Amino acid sequence: MAPAEGDFGLIPQLAFDALWSRAVRDEFETATPRLAELLIGGSLTIEQADVVVTHFGSHRWSTVDRGRTVEELLDAWWAETLALESAEHTPGYGPDVVLGVLAASGSSMVRWLHPWLTALDGPAAGHLAHTVLRGLSGPAWDGRGDEAAQVLAWAKTETVVNGMALIGGTHLDDGQLSELLDALL
Repeated sequence: MAPAEGDFGLIPQLAFDALWSRAVRDEFETATPRLAELLIGGSLTIEQADVVVTHFGSHRWSTVDRGRTVEELLDAWWAETLALESAEHTPGYGPDVVLGVLAASGSSMVRWLHPWLTALDGPAAGHLAHTVLRGLSGPAWDGRGDEAAQVLAWAKTETVVNGMALIGGTHLDDGQLSELLDALL
């Protein structure tokens, strides 16, 4: 992911504030690997993560491959988030929060919702139930009412409801499927 040219100096060790000041001064691509490390590692506040992902989505990458690499990184982060059990997530970075942060990328919500549907035969089912029953709020969703509405509308589609009833429900705690279906229908 790192640019092939140049010396990285202290960038691999910089904390977010120092790194960000360099990133916004025409060193964004050089800082991207460290920004990604801090993002994926859960070392950033939600507000900082939001700023980073917003810039990942809006940056004019010097090559198409660099832009694709960042997209693949975000896709992989989302896939891992869906695959992990709730107790395995970085504290404060559950699927509902990660999805809100990913929404800052400017990508269509379908990009993030389709993998969720295909992952319902596992921990992702519980994450979906938790998200629907708890709702989407907090710093990751500030100013993203439209995206939150898209997630909840998608969860009410026949495909998702059937997927939860036929497959995902086996991964939920007793009574949780009934509570989820009541909320969706």
